[in-house]
Amino acid sequence: MPRSCADIFADIPHVCIGAEDAQVAGIAYSSRDVRPGDAFFCIVGTVVDGHEFAQQAVDAGASVIVCERQLYSLDLKGATEVVVADSRRALAEAAAVFYGQPSSDMDVVGVTGTNGKTTVTYLLEHLLQACGHPCGIIGTCGSRAAGRPVPSSHTTPESADLQRILSVMRDERCQAVAMEVSSHALALGRAWAMRFAVTAFTNITQDHLDYHHTFEEYFAAKKLLFSEAFPAIRVISTFGHAGAELAAERAEAGDEVITVGTGTEDAIRLLDVEREGALTRMRVSLAGLRVRDEGAAAAAADGQDVPDIPDEVALEHSLLGDYNTENVLVALGCALALGVPAEAAAAAFATASPPPGRMQRVDVAPDAGFMTFVDYAHTPDALEKVIASARKATDGRILLVFGCEGDRDRGKRAQMAAASLAADVVFLTNDNAHGERVQDVLDQVKAAFPAEAFAGEAPQVRPDADRKRAIRAAVDEARAGDIVLICGRGHEDKMMFGRDTVLFDDVEEAAYALLMRAVEEGAEAR
Repeated sequence: MPRSCADIFADIPHVCIGAEDAQVAGIAYSSRDVRPGDAFFCIVGTVVDGHEFAQQAVDAGASVIVCERQLYSLDLKGATEVVVADSRRALAEAAAVFYGQPSSDMDVVGVTGTNGKTTVTYLLEHLLQACGHPCGIIGTCGSRAAGRPVPSSHTTPESADLQRILSVMRDERCQAVAMEVSSHALALGRAWAMRFAVTAFTNITQDHLDYHHTFEEYFAAKKLLFSEAFPAIRVISTFGHAGAELAAERAEAGDEVITVGTGTEDAIRLLDVEREGALTRMRVSLAGLRVRDEGAAAAAADGQDVPDIPDEVALEHSLLGDYNTENVLVALGCALALGVPAEAAAAAFATASPPPGRMQRVDVAPDAGFMTFVDYAHTPDALEKVIASARKATDGRILLVFGCEGDRDRGKRAQMAAASLAADVVFLTNDNAHGERVQDVLDQVKAAFPAEAFAGEAPQVRPDADRKRAIRAAVDEARAGDIVLICGRGHEDKMMFGRDTVLFDDVEEAAYALLMRAVEEGAEAR
């Protein structure tokens, strides 16, 4: 439904040049997407300045042009010009108004951290739906509203797209939304004007320093989700020092903080964990959460419903990887923060599945006698943890396929190489070269390995710039009891070479390699 310019900008400081009652039919920030009646926001980006495309937007029928400086040479053709201090922030705030503040109508949980965001949001979506709360999800693997796909881009969509997606979820009667909030999104203000019920932190390790430049800047971007701009219940993992630091900061600031970890001070504390094959059993203390909820009795006296929190709960899940212990506890903390009964939430983990490309097993009949997994691990810490988890799952060898992206944090390439040496055989290959030459990236990673890694008839590290061939080589090399790990791309189904994009899905390629091996072995048997 169209809204007036005056309505949309009522609470946004601005100067209006033209008709305040101009009607806005939609929100656009790319001149290519402008439709008649849209408000076009001139966003100043790192590469292009949206002000340069204002005339194209007017020519396409924009009724309102939102800019940071008056565009004297612009032929408005009857359109209204709105001058604001920050067009990116104005975009977020205006979109929230245009779509009716959808984040206020649902319990939105924002999850940030280097690793685990996708798994936590998938787990939380599953827990809430299993407990009768229709839930939306927004993140790296796309968006869904109560199970129905919703078109989206980026881990955290641009603010206007985010508000549109949230409005769809509200219309689908979602009661909650589990969304990933990336450091890029926080730094670029995509989450401005969002109203969160819970904000959650998993962990932080080196990543995205091509954008944030230093680890301190990267952590500062993550911390924005826990600032006064986003009041909410905080669920913070203290498995790492950074999480403990963040939790202490927010508690001192007076926030309601639920910590998850192994310490006696944690509100949700891991007591015991046992693994039997693919099944993991956990015993979790909630005693700290009961102590934290000192206001429960007062709330009950006021007639409010207060969930009964037991001293501890037992749960089981089938997510492979020690690191998923942290993800499970963060998801549990978010569910409890939303008031989901503890025992119901704990029981729902038994039927949870991993997200696409997160230790996703690739099965092809007949059974090859070894296991093949595809995982998104693309940071040194994640790669190290995935290999360690695979090592615990078998007495055989670990055969790793991995590469490093072009045009990304070059400082972590040597660390990725070091982490990969925990595998028995490393098939070093391409992973989205972007604007760099594939061989240049490969050579830089190769240089980080010790010379002996390439020595002998069966070297530990085997470079091959062709990812398809590297996957096939790893599958062909595997013996009974081994594990093949294909890391770095996870759920992604495209690879980029300069301006070219090609379809490439690690799961499909692994399945094809397994099938071809089975066919060839069958042919030999005959």
